[in-house]
Amino acid sequence: MKNLKSFFQKILAPFRGRKALFLAAVISILYFLGNRGSADLDKITIVQVSRGDIKSAVLASGSVLSKNSTALHFAVSGKVIWVGPKEGDYVKKGQSIASLDKERYEIALRQAQQDVIAADAVLEKVYDDIAHSSVDTESFDEKIKRTAAEATKNKAWDAMLLAQRNLKDAVLTAPFAGTVYSLNMNAGQEIFANTEVVKIADSSSLEFRAEVDETDIPKVQNGQIAQISLDAFEDENFDSEVLFINTQSIQTSTGATAYEVKFQLPKDKNFFLGMSGEGEITVDKKQDVLTIPIEAVIDDKFVYVKQNGEFVKKEVSLGLSSESDVEVTSGLSEGEEIAIGGFDQIGKKSIFQKIVKR
Repeated sequence: MKNLKSFFQKILAPFRGRKALFLAAVISILYFLGNRGSADLDKITIVQVSRGDIKSAVLASGSVLSKNSTALHFAVSGKVIWVGPKEGDYVKKGQSIASLDKERYEIALRQAQQDVIAADAVLEKVYDDIAHSSVDTESFDEKIKRTAAEATKNKAWDAMLLAQRNLKDAVLTAPFAGTVYSLNMNAGQEIFANTEVVKIADSSSLEFRAEVDETDIPKVQNGQIAQISLDAFEDENFDSEVLFINTQSIQTSTGATAYEVKFQLPKDKNFFLGMSGEGEITVDKKQDVLTIPIEAVIDDKFVYVKQNGEFVKKEVSLGLSSESDVEVTSGLSEGEEIAIGGFDQIGKKSIFQKIVKR
């Protein structure tokens, strides 16, 4: 602005009065119109091509889960009359967790046992009749009676075994030692068979499980180095590695196809079930290579290089890429300046600049 004012003062020096003011106005308009459309260089962000290390990684969100966990349910229906542990309690293998009202199952078992006794008596009578028959060989009618009595006895026996099983299933027990982390029943509640009522997990054997997108899963292999970051540990990352890749796909909450990947966790930290976070799997890495920010790349293979005060579009060859940078294998040299923002200003010229160029 100071330069413009000085310019006008020099122009107007020889002139006085209305003609001078008119001439100044005309010159101002011409100057303004002539400079319209020029690039705003302050909006163009530039960086230098530099050397450094680069790492290509796959990112996946997940949570802390137990290697050994299960959801439990009663195999029979009934009214809950007792619940032992609470959420957060530790239970031993085989420990009773809850019980249904056993009365009807006890009645069913006694009836089944009586049916076995009755069927056994009938069968013994048939055997005795055949043994005291005047005919040495079993007749066809006797065979039919014996076979029918044996079948009745077998059915009664199987029914008794089922009644015993149902009575046993009226009590829910822990299949392994662990912590109760979900409990969905109360005493007095009617429960249907196969309704999930409790979840148990072995909190001493935890791992991190993440969902890797199907486009990234081909890059992931067992044993690859990884880092786990958890929301609960804000400023801390945990060294890990890929333990297992599930080859059966799953559907994410957004409907995308992904694959579950398991990671090990350190033993010396106080992790809790359900802690959420992110796993970063190192796929490849290089040291001391030319790198530029990813936002500098236009149309997958071009950059704008600053040369003699102007920006020239130049084709480059790219290699390994990280979340923020990409390796340059050819087309650029260390120290060159490239644009990473304000691309809409590149190539803009004022009328004066266009005239001078001609």
